[in-house]
Parts: sequence; C-alpha cells; structure tokens
Amino acid sequence: MTTHHLDALRNWVAQQVGLAAPELEFIAGDASPRQYYRVRCHNGQLGVSACIVMVSPPSENNEAFLHVGRRLAAADIQTPTVFAQSEAQGWFLLEDFGDVQLLSVLTADNVSFYYRQAFEVLAKQVRLPTDGAGIPLYNSSRLNAELSLFTEWFLQRLLKLTVGETTTACFRTLSECLIASALEQPQVWVHRDFHSRNMMVLEANLGIIDFQDAVVGPITYDPVSLLKDCYIRWPRAQQLIWLETYYDQVRSMEHVSQGRDGSLSTEAKTTSRTNLLDGVSHARFEQWFDLMGLQRHLKVLGIFARLHIRDVKSAYLDDLPLVVAYVREGLAENANTDPSIAEFREWFEHDLMPVICDQHWYRPTAATGWIP
Repeated sequence: MTTHHLDALRNWVAQQVGLAAPELEFIAGDASPRQYYRVRCHNGQLGVSACIVMVSPPSENNEAFLHVGRRLAAADIQTPTVFAQSEAQGWFLLEDFGDVQLLSVLTADNVSFYYRQAFEVLAKQVRLPTDGAGIPLYNSSRLNAELSLFTEWFLQRLLKLTVGETTTACFRTLSECLIASALEQPQVWVHRDFHSRNMMVLEANLGIIDFQDAVVGPITYDPVSLLKDCYIRWPRAQQLIWLETYYDQVRSMEHVSQGRDGSLSTEAKTTSRTNLLDGVSHARFEQWFDLMGLQRHLKVLGIFARLHIRDVKSAYLDDLPLVVAYVREGLAENANTDPSIAEFREWFEHDLMPVICDQHWYRPTAATGWIP
C-alpha cells in the first residue's frame, strides 16, 4: 500500500473510531491479497479496546463477506462484527478476535474439547436454510474446476511434468467418481475452509473467520476440512471417532423447516431440509467423507502450488507433504471403492511419488500420531 493510500485509510479509520491519529499496526494476513491492521482505540467511540481494519480489493468478493457474515451471525455463529465499511475502497472495520488461532493451542489433550465446539458451529450451519441462501452452489462445474488446479498448478507448473493423454484420462475418470460422490450427498451450508487457522479461540467459544467463499455443498466437506486439516494431522482412528460423533449429532437433530419469511422453524412439518441423513448408513457417510477428502486435498495441492508460484507465498510449500500424505491415505483406504481410484493410486504411487520425493520441500510424514 502506498503512503498516499495508507494516509487515506488512516483518516477514514480516525473518523470511524473517533481518534485524531490512530496507529495502524500491520498484522499477518492469510492466503488472499487482503491486508489487516490492528487499531488500538481504548478511548474511541466504539467502546472497544481494539479493532481490525481489513483492506480487501474488489476481487475478494466483499459483498459475499458481508452477506455470509450476517447469515452466520443470525444463526448464532460467532463472526466478527462489522463496525464500519467503505465498500468502494474495500475498507472494513471489524471486531478484533485477537491473535490466538485454534491451531496454535491444539494438543492431543485438548483437541476433543475444541472440536466439540467446532461441531456445534457445523450443526448450526447445517440448520441454515439453503433455499434463497444467496451463495453459490458447489456444483459439478465448480468441483471440476477445483480439481483442475491439481493438474495445472501442482503437476505442470510446480513439478514441471507433461501430463499425457493416459494420465489425463485416468484423472478425468477419478474426478467423475469424486464429483458424483459429492453431488449425491445432502447439500448444506459449507464454510469451505473450516480448519484450525480459520477459528479463533475466544473467551467462551470459537470465532469463525474467512467465510466469504461459503457455498451450498456436500455435508461432509467441512468435516473433512476440520478432521483432515491441512496444517495438523490426527490418527485416522481418531478422525473416524469424531466423524461418527458428528454423524450421530446430525442424525439426532430436530426437524428443521423454513418459514415463509425465511426464518427457521422446528415444527413437525416436513421439508427437504428434514432428516438429512435418513437412509444414510454410517459406512456410507464415512465413504462420502473419504472421497470428499480426496477432492479437497487434490485441489489443495494445486492451491498451495499456486500460492507459491503466482503469489510468492512460499511458506505453503512446507504444508505440501501433509497434503500429499492425506491423498495417499485416501487412495489407499478407498482403492476398492471404485476402479478409477485404484488406477489413479497406481499412477500416483509408481509414477508421481518418485518425482515428489526428489523435491526440496518434501519430507516423509508419519502415518499416525499428531503433527503440530
């Protein structure tokens, strides 16, 4: 940001907080082009000791940030209050959730406590009506576009591989399998990046951030983001225990319907939103979860490669080995589910892994145990 733009931002903040010369303290951002500053405003007119200034270019879908934030807050999900905004400039004055990301405090001893809180958030999301949600559908086109990031950015641009016709056909068949699995699931509100870096530890609960890319999509997508987190790993046996807990939680929910005014109702009348998992066995839910994990982690390999190459955010290279491990685990666990998975696994292990192992960023990842 130029000095001129920074001065203009400071003047705007001064007007909002009621201080003559507020100091803007730059704080670390995320994977997006957004920038963040903390403003100390003990004596300001907002009645808070600090707030966050988010500078977000129009390309970051600011309208969705405001819309989704309002919808989640109405569902009693803790999202940052928006004190002031200048959409034309892309400036937002937000509630300060502090600096404690969930990732920074997770241990084997406390993870179940925090994940119970996270599942409570997901349960509130699942209850949100999808009709008239005002967010995109996670349809086949979107899912396929995400999977193409793997071939373009991870294989071709990062690993410098030529993707031949045989590999292209193999990946196409796998993609069709993964997309079909995603689309047959109940479609609910999906945060789309529901992991430990996007949850802030607050005094009473978890604060949720980075929700502007929410979609209506598969019910297992957010549990995958949480339990197969790209920044911390838990043993598969523990993942499945948590997944069963979530499955039982959704199965036991009261029937939810949407009133004519768009409000939620727990009356006995039945709608398409009731009994989301009726007729869905736990085994089927687990398979959905695994195949959704393959889709997400293949996509993430491409995203992390793109962040390194295009956005010069090379720290994400350090996270690639864990994502590779998730892909290998998902392929191994589900090789007998569909021939396309077995075929892709054969290619991944025998053709791709030798190339990956030669990369300077690669290190073997333990198959069990948690990785901070």
